[in-house]
Amino acid sequence: MTTGAAEFCSGYGQYHSPANKHHPQKYVTVNMDVIGRMLANPPSVEKSTAQWAIFSTLTSRVHVEQRERGQFYALWADIDKTNGMTFDEIVERANGCLLDFLAYTTSSATEKKQKARIIVPLAGPVDGKTFVHLQKILNDKLQENGVTPDRATERAGQVCYLPNRGKFYLFHIEKSSGPMPADAWAGEIQAETERERAAETARKQRMERAKAKARQRMQTGCKSPIDAYNAEFSVEMMLDAYGYIRRERRWLSPNSSSKTPGVSLTPDGKKWMSAHASDANIGTPTVNGTMGDAFDLFIWYEHHGDRAAAIKAAAEMFGLRSERQHQRPEDPPAWVDEVPPMSGYDAGPEDGQTDEGIQRDANTTADSGCPLDCFALNGLAGDMEKQMLDDKFVMGQMAILGQATVFYARHNVGKTLIGLHLLIEKIKSGELNPADLYYINADDNHKGLVYKLKLAERWGFKMLAPGYKGNGSGPGFKSEMLPVLIDKMVATNTASGKIIVLDTLKKFTDLMDKKKSSSFGECKRKFVSHGGTTVSYAHVNKHKGDDNKVVYAGTTDMVDDADCAYTLDIFAEDPATLLRTVRFENIKSRGDSVREAFYSYDAREAIPYQDRLASVVEVGAEDRERAQRQMIAEKNRKEIQAILQCIRQGVTGKTELIKSAMELSGSTKKKIASVLERHAGRKVDKFQFWHVKVGERNTHQFMENWNVVGF
Repeated sequence: MTTGAAEFCSGYGQYHSPANKHHPQKYVTVNMDVIGRMLANPPSVEKSTAQWAIFSTLTSRVHVEQRERGQFYALWADIDKTNGMTFDEIVERANGCLLDFLAYTTSSATEKKQKARIIVPLAGPVDGKTFVHLQKILNDKLQENGVTPDRATERAGQVCYLPNRGKFYLFHIEKSSGPMPADAWAGEIQAETERERAAETARKQRMERAKAKARQRMQTGCKSPIDAYNAEFSVEMMLDAYGYIRRERRWLSPNSSSKTPGVSLTPDGKKWMSAHASDANIGTPTVNGTMGDAFDLFIWYEHHGDRAAAIKAAAEMFGLRSERQHQRPEDPPAWVDEVPPMSGYDAGPEDGQTDEGIQRDANTTADSGCPLDCFALNGLAGDMEKQMLDDKFVMGQMAILGQATVFYARHNVGKTLIGLHLLIEKIKSGELNPADLYYINADDNHKGLVYKLKLAERWGFKMLAPGYKGNGSGPGFKSEMLPVLIDKMVATNTASGKIIVLDTLKKFTDLMDKKKSSSFGECKRKFVSHGGTTVSYAHVNKHKGDDNKVVYAGTTDMVDDADCAYTLDIFAEDPATLLRTVRFENIKSRGDSVREAFYSYDAREAIPYQDRLASVVEVGAEDRERAQRQMIAEKNRKEIQAILQCIRQGVTGKTELIKSAMELSGSTKKKIASVLERHAGRKVDKFQFWHVKVGERNTHQFMENWNVVGF
């Protein structure tokens, strides 16, 4: 069959498909002769009803089916990024690497941005795998000739919209050497096949290494196959394994029929977020789509969405089949019983006991020997050792079990949000027993309390709030009760292993009163010394210190009495997405708590709290650096725009450039010179907008980098 006579799979609009639940439609067909006539006399319709084609005789839009069973009669390219080129310039550059081809502007093309498509007829059919190879080679050749193609065309089932007249329309038919023979790029195909084979071998080796490391994790104490999987199988590796196409910092889903990459990673790279509707059944739904981790991809692509089967398979893959036949891999770890009371110990006087009472107790000590002897702990080391807690964290790498930790921050910076996220992550990983966690919410309205109570019910920890009775028959809880209740836990030896979160600290004591703060600090110390853990949230002063850092509010007693203390402040915020990055900075530490930690979250006002909570991720060093560079660029936006405008007007010498930018921006000479130096270089991704070109006689000229956007 000749290319002109072959009937290709076709339809009208994005949703044309027999599988469309609401409006199923059989595919139609179209051939190259019809497409040739459409070039000169195109329809003019909305894209929702515009005709498209897949240049294969197999009537299917499923990428895998076309790759495995399709017979293709043409290649094609989609040029959305024109880089300032006209349609004629695109055609001229394509002519340098192609034989016969058809070219036309898209329906959304304008005179300023002449977006185009190119169709390359083949002399004979090729199978789907060869087609995919040829598509990549075609795109590579165009790229080498200065034309930037959309790589989505490298998917076998990607649709090509046919000629459709918009506000601006041009077309071109190149006929010189005839349709392209299938073996015209035989050398490139062989090289691409070898590259794919090498990439597949490397991918399998990475998977085997990850599997071995995950197995080792399970053998050395990790109790969750999910955690072991996510620790060793990176999200990027699994996106690649399951056919997601990477385009810069985003991925195009293999389930999507669009050309727009809708999958991105969280700053720490541990979670993916997809805006593709076709990914809706993978991971956890959010307002903006869905999100998940590497294991969620494993569940969907390897086990058709069956979570239980995926957990079982992962457990067996990591060598748990023989060791844990009596326990399901998805079961949570078994929690140990309460430790036995420490024999021979008396809790001592309660808070609030009078001086007379203390005097009376002191007088009851033995008459012989030193009166301190009866309080000596010697001989109780064994019992006390039983109550020692493992040195493990309850919140990220900041709050250690068995310590008192305080976090200081301004209102609405994210201390409660991130704190909840970190606690829940520890519960999910099995590192924290939710039955031991008591969250006292004393700083929320009713709506906020209800939502956080639902979180507590979902994850199994206990929520308390002043003024609410809870499930008991006694009086409602009051903040003033906490010291008495702590004394009772100490006296009954039930403090060990318990975690109390105080949100916020000012509802339990007066932070400005040294005596009251010190007294409450002693209460917490008593609880901690008997194996308890406290996490407290408090506020900072209105004004920052001389070092431009936040300063904790109140007297020094709370910090003095704590084992660990952090301040929390905004580190950077993307003005376009409102993705906020915050920094925890340690100001006191006992143990291995990190010196600083960075987290980001969606700070938009309109999103539901559950989506904001789901957006919290830890930020790595590379993303921190980028966020800080972006923040600096935003602060310097006025000066950057002035400098760029001057450069574009031909003012490139340093002295003249500084003078002109000063006049344009109203900024000082020192500020302009500083911005000029800070943002110089060729790396636009590091917010460098211009570079220095050395001319004749060692003259220095500032030139704009070619791909600057947003300024």
